[in-house]
Amino acid sequence: MLQFNRCLLGEFRKRKRSFFLLLHLCIPFILPGTLVMYFLSRNGLISSEASYAIFLELIGVGTPAIISIICGMVADSESEAGNFQNMLGIIQSKTISFVSQTTMMIISYSAAMTLTISIYTLALKFLVGVNEVHFTLYFLTGTIFTITSAFQYFFYQVIGYRYGIGICSICGFGGVIIVALSLTTIGDKVWGFLPWAWANRFSKYVMDYLNTMDVNLIRNPMLVTGGYFFLILTIGVIFVSIVWVNRWSGRKTTD
Repeated sequence: MLQFNRCLLGEFRKRKRSFFLLLHLCIPFILPGTLVMYFLSRNGLISSEASYAIFLELIGVGTPAIISIICGMVADSESEAGNFQNMLGIIQSKTISFVSQTTMMIISYSAAMTLTISIYTLALKFLVGVNEVHFTLYFLTGTIFTITSAFQYFFYQVIGYRYGIGICSICGFGGVIIVALSLTTIGDKVWGFLPWAWANRFSKYVMDYLNTMDVNLIRNPMLVTGGYFFLILTIGVIFVSIVWVNRWSGRKTTD
């Protein structure tokens, strides 16, 4: 655990003056700012439900692309810094190195999400003039997105190390298409099996439950299926990625 904590802190130090940090600081201002300017330019006042739905869909659709780019960027930076020697040579345990790096990215995503939600909800309340801003719903949504992002981070991190940022980004945009389709009726009966769809669909159930307090929503078969597959696939991808990184010798196919 001590070595893991040291590696985790080391990962944060490495990103202090990098594009990684800049990206996580810019997006929380750009996204809310763009949405707020759009809402202010409208003739009528936007409802709290519509402002939440738009925010949810934009975050959901954008997340796979952002995560894939970040994972590919981090993997390529390790390649440039001594051909993955930080991963393969300096630290004795590949597992600790890999997991600490991925954990660093998930924590950074959580911080960026929290900042994004804070700026957006406060702007809705005091600039746009939305009467009922459900702060609890927004922060529960942020928690759901952070937890469900674990699958994507481990998945794209392996692709980033194996193939580089080019292929990783392409896979990320594939995830964008899956999310977009899962938001329609096409995804109603299959979203539980699709890791890219979990965040939006779980968040929608939370919204419906908070609005109606209907216990039957929790018993929805697709929600239960999604919960089981979330646990199984997330644990599975973590296990498989750890096995893979321990067998990996640093070779990487060029884009």
